[in-house]
Amino acid sequence: MTGLIDHEKAFISLFNQTACYHHRHRVFEDFISCSVIALENRLYFSDLRESKYMRIISGYQKPDVMRMTQLLAHVVNGLEAGFCDFLGKVFMQLDLGDKYRAQFFTPWDLARMMAMLQLGDMDRLFQARPFITLSEPACGAGCMVLAVADVLNQAGYASHCRLWVSATDVDPLAAGMAYVQLSLCGVAGEVVIGNSLDNERRRVLYTPGHYLGNWPLRLRHTRAHTQPRSL
Repeated sequence: MTGLIDHEKAFISLFNQTACYHHRHRVFEDFISCSVIALENRLYFSDLRESKYMRIISGYQKPDVMRMTQLLAHVVNGLEAGFCDFLGKVFMQLDLGDKYRAQFFTPWDLARMMAMLQLGDMDRLFQARPFITLSEPACGAGCMVLAVADVLNQAGYASHCRLWVSATDVDPLAAGMAYVQLSLCGVAGEVVIGNSLDNERRRVLYTPGHYLGNWPLRLRHTRAHTQPRSL
């Protein structure tokens, strides 16, 4: 736990030193955008995404570009220490949840308790199905999804092969945060930028786990025979 707290503090300290010539919210948004591009391009490279990345970093001095890389390293190490809503927590600690955006991220302990109640008896849950699906219509930074994955892992059910998620948020920043965290934690699924109420899907990002776990085939096969349980 100490290591995780150190990474959060290190992230906040480094972030406050990064690109002081820009508004804090812009720096955070650019950091998330660059992180999303880095993760997507690591899976399969896109010149279009790379051009967007270069446009973003062209507005930063070289030392600050290096700091962006170091910020992502803190996120990686923080999540490796244990599943948590790392980005949601530092976002709130940095006081970036402006009133005009009405953003608030669920505390981790509360999300985990809700996940345990939602999953119930997991031995019974997986008796008749190979995996479950989770739909999160207002995912924020992905806290609830990560909590479900963590509870499954702790119970001995590897989330990367037992869980597929569809996480949606109308705010591109929140969706980007969710994509980064779900990708780094190996959660399989899609992150949708859009409005669940209108079934709007402006942009869909598939996590690396979606492809590495052969989920497109698994979902097609299962849907053709029987429906997995949705939480």
